[in-house]
Amino acid sequence: MRKIRETLRLRLHARLSQREIAQTANVAQSTVNDYVGRAQVAKLTWPLPPELDNDETLNRLLFPAEHHPVARRQFDCPSPPLGDRTSRCRAR
Repeated sequence: MRKIRETLRLRLHARLSQREIAQTANVAQSTVNDYVGRAQVAKLTWPLPPELDNDETLNRLLFPAEHHPVARRQFDCPSPPLGDRTSRCRAR
């Protein structure tokens, strides 16, 4: 949970880029992107509100049930014919 708080602090307070945050917090840039996206959906600001001092509460807010808008998108990726490597996935 410290990585989430540190990522949010660096983005919302220090205004670092996602690449800079990934390097500073030693996490993947995709992880930073995920945390920042979830924080935007939750409309979080820095400093975090006092009711989010509890790690469990912050975790429930950022990682809710699967029917939440932040849930991962499904992709329609038909199998390309052999030899056809130019096929692309399309988001549903």
